Amino acid sequence: MSFLCAGTVLAFGAFTVAPDAHERAQQVVAGTMQDACDRMAGSPYDQSRNPAYAPVGLDSIAPDAVTACKVAFEASGNPRFAFQLGRALNRTDAADQAMAAYETAANADYAAAKVNLGMLLGRLGDSNREFEMYRQAAEAGNTLAAYNLGVAYRDGIGTERDGKQALHWFETAAAAGDSTAAFNIGSMYDEGELVAEDNQMAIAWYDLAAKRGNADAMINLGLMYETGEGIPVNREAAARLYAQAAATGDTFGALKLQELQQAGVTLPEQHPAPAVTENGGIDTLVLQEGDVAVPSSLIEI
Repeated sequence: MSFLCAGTVLAFGAFTVAPDAHERAQQVVAGTMQDACDRMAGSPYDQSRNPAYAPVGLDSIAPDAVTACKVAFEASGNPRFAFQLGRALNRTDAADQAMAAYETAANADYAAAKVNLGMLLGRLGDSNREFEMYRQAAEAGNTLAAYNLGVAYRDGIGTERDGKQALHWFETAAAAGDSTAAFNIGSMYDEGELVAEDNQMAIAWYDLAAKRGNADAMINLGLMYETGEGIPVNREAAARLYAQAAATGDTFGALKLQELQQAGVTLPEQHPAPAVTENGGIDTLVLQEGDVAVPSSLIEI
């Protein structure tokens, strides 16, 4: 990109360029930078990102994204580029500048920016504003915000603890495909602190999360099978779930699988560890029909 800019400067210095040609050249450069910003800093948690490019995890954002996104925002005023500039700055540990960029995008009502701004505000101890950012973004349809808002209601971050609201927002995130939200719902029913304990509901939600690849759900569902909590004891089913968790790198799952194998439980070839599915649909439950009443809110997932 530096070669392109240098070449552009030389060209402008060597020739007399008509104003409209100069403007067109600036537009080309701005468009190139906008594409670069979208390509290098689009967030997997931003439903409004440019779908022409794959999302980029925070750790994979290149340092050049700061320049690209800065030019892109200055040329267009599009809050998406301000948000992505914030991500790029955050990647370079420029937290103050990142917050300013997020706030610029949040002031333009960009939902994903509100989530990241809320996270930074939380780190600074402003839990009330953190909660408000999550609330606004969740109500605008951002999945990560819905999950974070569920956590806020569950743990009392910037608000009073409220099990009903926590479930509502976790369910909203789970309906959008978030496996951790589904796991947290299972945990709430399993623990019975903010909602009435319900093993059957816990099993259903753990199972859904496990099918979406959540290792913690695989472990907890495996423990319920192993101990017969809310379901008949099935150590083979527990071992299959532990094996699946171990395959994701979960060390506790590997340890539990080893314990069961040492106790004589085997995983015959005809009953391998269940494969993780992408859609997380109800028809993929490992439970047998009639073992559990499936939550009605999952039907449309």
